Amino acid sequence: MYRTLSELRDSINQMIESQGENAGCAAFIYTQEDVFEFDANDNEVRFSKELTQDVLCDVGGCDYIYEQVGEVIDDAIRLRKKLPIYQESLN
Repeated sequence: MYRTLSELRDSINQMIESQGENAGCAAFIYTQEDVFEFDANDNEVRFSKELTQDVLCDVGGCDYIYEQVGEVIDDAIRLRKKLPIYQESLN
């Protein structure tokens, strides 16, 4: 999902309102600072605002990332099914 930092802040504020400020979360945030490459001389190369936003939009729209996170969540739950913490959470 592609958002500006301001839009992300608004979304997070809404989540805090609905879930509480101590609600757990896992997050991965990539910003314009993460969009660069190294040239043949190992110099960092930055790009225009337009290209950077276009790249971040691709990253934000990548279903593969969301599928992988969903699988990690499913695996983590499955690994905990035999643990007391899993049984306690069902009560």
